[in-house]
Amino acid sequence: MNTPGLVLTLASGVQGGHARATDTLWVILMIVLLTVGCVLIGRHLRRRRRRIEPVGDQWQALAVMGELCPHGWTAQITLYGWGAPVPDDAPPSRVPLVELEWKQYEEESGRVAVTRRVWAPTIGDALQIMVDDRLTDLTLEQIEQAAQDGDPWADL
Repeated sequence: MNTPGLVLTLASGVQGGHARATDTLWVILMIVLLTVGCVLIGRHLRRRRRRIEPVGDQWQALAVMGELCPHGWTAQITLYGWGAPVPDDAPPSRVPLVELEWKQYEEESGRVAVTRRVWAPTIGDALQIMVDDRLTDLTLEQIEQAAQDGDPWADL
């Protein structure tokens, strides 16, 4: 099938009308716009697929953090009951708090590279905040690496 002939046929209509150059240009413009739209949608879907699903329980958190911290990590969860004394840096809350302190280890030395403490109303929320914290760290590391390579917007 001849593509220019197809375009002329589309632009001229079915009933034998005469093809004008402007009609053909409009059809080509629409094809280009639709192609650009498809490419943008494809890029959006590809980036969306890279996002990690929210963790639902401790097993998912264990698996995700294992991928995000390949050189090791630990976490300690502390539950505070009603009326229990909480540390001074705890946020004000009307419900008992969950404290999660997690550490990430370095590759060669095995020393602690990062220590973080998060507060949440539930264990599930604390686990999700921990995963989000690590994802934020990875994003910042990618930005720094891209900036050192000379293109700060390459992987964003």
